[in-house]
Amino acid sequence: MENNLILKEIERQNGHWKNDHSFFSAQEYQRKLFEDLVKYLPEQQILSIIGLRRTGKTTIIKQIIKYLIINNVDPINILFISFDEALITSKLSLVNYIDSYLTKTNASNKQKYIFLDEIQYVDKWQHILKRYYDVDKKIKFIVSGSSSLFIQKKTTESLAGRIYEFQLDHLMFEEFLEMSGAQKQLTEQYKKFVVSDFNQIKHSENEYQLFLTKYGAKLEKLFENYLLYYQFPETVFQTNRKIMYKYITDAIYKKSIEYDIPRLFDIDKVDELKFIFQILINETSSEIEYTKISSEAGIELNTLKKYLRYFHQSLLFDVVYNYSKSFRKSRRLQKKGYVASSNFFTAFHPELFESKTIASQYMGKLAETYVYNILKTKFQYISFYKKQNQEIDFICNNEYLNKREAKLVEVKYINNIKKEDFSFIEKIAKNIFKTSKYYILSKKHFLNNNNKTIIPCFLIK
Repeated sequence: MENNLILKEIERQNGHWKNDHSFFSAQEYQRKLFEDLVKYLPEQQILSIIGLRRTGKTTIIKQIIKYLIINNVDPINILFISFDEALITSKLSLVNYIDSYLTKTNASNKQKYIFLDEIQYVDKWQHILKRYYDVDKKIKFIVSGSSSLFIQKKTTESLAGRIYEFQLDHLMFEEFLEMSGAQKQLTEQYKKFVVSDFNQIKHSENEYQLFLTKYGAKLEKLFENYLLYYQFPETVFQTNRKIMYKYITDAIYKKSIEYDIPRLFDIDKVDELKFIFQILINETSSEIEYTKISSEAGIELNTLKKYLRYFHQSLLFDVVYNYSKSFRKSRRLQKKGYVASSNFFTAFHPELFESKTIASQYMGKLAETYVYNILKTKFQYISFYKKQNQEIDFICNNEYLNKREAKLVEVKYINNIKKEDFSFIEKIAKNIFKTSKYYILSKKHFLNNNNKTIIPCFLIK
């Protein structure tokens, strides 16, 4: 009876066995991560994909399944199970699903590909996969989850050396341009001038100025719309602002805060959790004062810190510390917070779906949030530098104590940049970090010389 129930569920979720085209996502656009994952398919190691809800983890999994079928893998040798849907109880476990499938396909001794979506909801999944991994080399596991908890606490303990980890972030601006079908010539030129490494500016300043004269205003407008509404694949083609608002709040924010975190961390005070998250989102790119927030929310300081840890482990929010020569000391200094997507900020401000005039006052903090989420993919350590009432937004490094290798980055999302806007960062670069080089990420200006580089925010990736 139980086996029949499992087999019915497996057949329901695996429409590709019957050549059901509705199984595959209607979205054909392939994220940058797709190519990386395909390269690792021949390896024995388990592949894990983590990311926020609605970044496209299930879509990329189904695209890989389609890729395998196109490359002559028999569909029956590919199993897909989403544990956001599957029935898991004390009697029906992950082992039952895998064993039922392997028994069903026992006649085929070929390589099997088993995709397990939202696996963090399965108890002790890492121990189960380890057992199959160690005894059956003809099974390739690809798993996904919305929380990084299983990467940080469980996976590293049980699957060390057996798993390769990948993170699928929200759409980058370049991906948004490609996916939205922005003017082809604009997108092609953008790819030529986009900067992925501050040390490698490929074109002359004159060429950049010509490019920005022609395309800068259009890119600036697209970028600001992207910051507000279009960082998730399913919002890209949506023009109805009310539907966009409902999608972002319900499918992304409410699912994460009201469902995922309480379920994963056994929290019963959901309203308390929501209130804290709303405060943090409103404070993105600003200093956060733990004592003030705990007092405002009416909770103990330790409870607040626990919630912050859950938000971080769920990939929703990061805390950045004031720079100090001592890494340990920096943790006791001022702190700034950054939400994972500027679209979350929009979700708490429904008025931003009505008026672009209102939105303009928030663009600076949304651009800084965007920059932080770019920088954290490039550097192991990110802090900020504050002395009295003056501040440098980001001190970036891969070796915390190696000051000479630090990248000093300031976000100036304003129409006109003045000479005095550089004075503090120039002084700190020279006197503290022993370098004359620093970077300004602007609204629309470009400059590249021996001392400073100014790049529009929309031109970094």
